[in-house]
Amino acid sequence: MELLSVLLVSAGEGEPARLLGTLMNETDQPLEITLSDKDDNVIVTVAGNGQYPFDTNEAIFETAGDAPGANTTITVEADGETTDLVVPVVDGTLERYRPYLPE
Repeated sequence: MELLSVLLVSAGEGEPARLLGTLMNETDQPLEITLSDKDDNVIVTVAGNGQYPFDTNEAIFETAGDAPGANTTITVEADGETTDLVVPVVDGTLERYRPYLPE
């Protein structure tokens, strides 16, 4: 499993946050992936030898772990293995992220 360009888009700390990036499954079997922060879980299934882009598959955490401009930690679990990722939190300051701000 590879994770590409993972980040959170949120209007502010404690506000909803949308996950962006792409999961790539490099095995021939589907994988169930759990992404979690301090208080939320997002579970997705990635097809064998497939991709799961979050720009077209909305995944929302109820709250962002940190304010935009900071980094936060997301835990990723797949096939019994767990790893922590430090990902940036961005807001709508850059135009390319505005469409992804949760409402």
